[in-house]
Amino acid sequence: MESVHGVLRMAAHGRAEAHKLWTTLQSEHTRFVDVIRILPLEHAHMQEDMRRYLCLRCAGFLEQVVYEILTEYLRQKCGGGGPILEFSLSFFTRSPNLTPEAFEKLLARFGQDHIERFRDFMTGSTRESLEHLMSVRNPVAHGQYMGGVKLDPARYMELCQSVYDWMLAEFLGNSVEVLANDGMTIVAYENVVS
Repeated sequence: MESVHGVLRMAAHGRAEAHKLWTTLQSEHTRFVDVIRILPLEHAHMQEDMRRYLCLRCAGFLEQVVYEILTEYLRQKCGGGGPILEFSLSFFTRSPNLTPEAFEKLLARFGQDHIERFRDFMTGSTRESLEHLMSVRNPVAHGQYMGGVKLDPARYMELCQSVYDWMLAEFLGNSVEVLANDGMTIVAYENVVS
């Protein structure tokens, strides 16, 4: 936090929440990798269970991080609050299961520029990874057995990082909240050039 001309500047709340989600997922993946290294071969079924869990966590991360970043974007565009934000958020209460098609449909609501940049981003292996992750998500979440090569947490961690980085750059850029001296009241949003 930095004080300039009687106001405090700090990282935007949505950016901080998105970062917290990302670092939590990274920690879980690190613990998974650590356990896999020492897990005896006779417990291979446990490794597959953990791979299913990590895949489900990656899908959940994407849904939640997209929600947090887009909510912060709306908050910034509405000046931090008020009836326009309330109206906007009444139509955006959660992020959908983010198949490439659902993701594109969601971002299309923000205009053609966003959708074109999303299409440029969501190509080739990125799109294929998201399709595979979503094909794992629903069966695992609903208690069906899922195994095989699509249970690939390392691949989905790369996908999560790519989506996280792209969403931050696309929707929040270098934005920060400008707080009043009380450190609580948002008085504006600014883009900071490093």
